[in-house]
Amino acid sequence: MGAEKRHKAWWNRLVSGPSNAEKLHTLADWCENLAATDQRAGFGKVIDELDFGPGVDAAMERAARQGVVLLAESGAFESAAVALIPRSAIYSGGRMADGQYVAQVILQGGVAAHSRAARSLSMAWVAALVRALARQSVEANAAQVN
Repeated sequence: MGAEKRHKAWWNRLVSGPSNAEKLHTLADWCENLAATDQRAGFGKVIDELDFGPGVDAAMERAARQGVVLLAESGAFESAAVALIPRSAIYSGGRMADGQYVAQVILQGGVAAHSRAARSLSMAWVAALVRALARQSVEANAAQVN
């Protein structure tokens, strides 16, 4: 399976899958507080926590998860973070003068979130993405109620 197909499989289900916004916010906070030396563990937990939702092809889900895990295990943390971010999203990030990292992720449709005090750039991107997914979930649930 090609990288493009794996990437589409990842995001076609993850973005539309059900989620618990409070749980995602807690996960984002946890990511921000990880020491730079614990990034590998951060990716392991994030990959385990993200929900693809029902009906996703198991082989495609496994391939998507393994790709991110392999990047993290090899120490390519920023690449692993970028691999999690949908291609349709806009993202930015950097290091502040005090050594903390900031990031913003804007998902397709305009749902945005940020991270302001992470201890590594990769975890700043992941925290911002997870918060954006939480916000997207809340907005989708609100739209269904109305």
